[in-house]
Amino acid sequence: MIDLPERVQRTARSKGAEGRRWLDRLPDDVLHLCGTWSLTLGGALDGGSLAYVARVRTGDGGDAVLKVSPPGPDVDAQVKTLLAADGHGYARLYAHDLARGALLLEPLGAPLSAAGLPVAQVLDLSATVLSQAWRTPLPESAVVAPGEDKASGLIELITVLWSELGRPCSQELVERALRYARRRAEAFDPDRSVVCHGDPHPGNVLAVPSPRAGAECGYVLVDPDGFVDDPAYDLGVVIREWTAEVLTAADPVGLLRGYCARLAAATGVDAQRIWEWGFVERVSSGLYLMRHGHEEYGREFLASGERLLL
Repeated sequence: MIDLPERVQRTARSKGAEGRRWLDRLPDDVLHLCGTWSLTLGGALDGGSLAYVARVRTGDGGDAVLKVSPPGPDVDAQVKTLLAADGHGYARLYAHDLARGALLLEPLGAPLSAAGLPVAQVLDLSATVLSQAWRTPLPESAVVAPGEDKASGLIELITVLWSELGRPCSQELVERALRYARRRAEAFDPDRSVVCHGDPHPGNVLAVPSPRAGAECGYVLVDPDGFVDDPAYDLGVVIREWTAEVLTAADPVGLLRGYCARLAAATGVDAQRIWEWGFVERVSSGLYLMRHGHEEYGREFLASGERLLL
């Protein structure tokens, strides 16, 4: 028996028969991995919704983290990104089993989201970690075909899910997001692209036990999507996260514009690009979360987006 958080179970079930099959075989996969890698299983870790994550003890008495996800291209991209980064801006990867969607990772501490730091410091640390992560070498097959850039994918996702979910937000919100996404798709430039993390919210920025080479600021990223695109996309995800602040601010637009300016100053990335990506991500994430069983959380993203139409 394994202790699988309800949020992970709910996401897996939302994916139909494939998700249920993964849930059914997960205990056997974990047992196999523990035997193959000489691991002693510890407690499950909460925080994500897509994978089983647990602390483990290795055969030599060291600590590590076992992560098991549904196998597929997402896991392949994670492994490739972590291997290429070699611990610089990212958690170190000790071992992997692509057939079972399994990664054995460096043990890390609490996420940046739980550090209780002022927003400005969270933004600064996020910018520092991402600037390190963007040095990850581009893969040899880094050609992005027309229509396969991130913005083009988000245009399709927003269009399909808004209709499929019964139009859970205003048409104006969707049209603004699609306008920004089309602008980002038209501006895609492979020469200024990097290996994007893809979801660098503060919950995916974790503390290292002590500063080390590649993690001099004390934090690294986990769970990379590992696609090639505009670095401003990652920064847009960073500003997407502040739903409570946006929902309660007297001037939500001014608040987020200030966040964009701070991130731009720290990274040299254009503030307007950050703003547009952040808006697109706020809408697409809200719809995606609703589609995969997290309706209340998704509606918060959409409601915060409506406040940015002022």
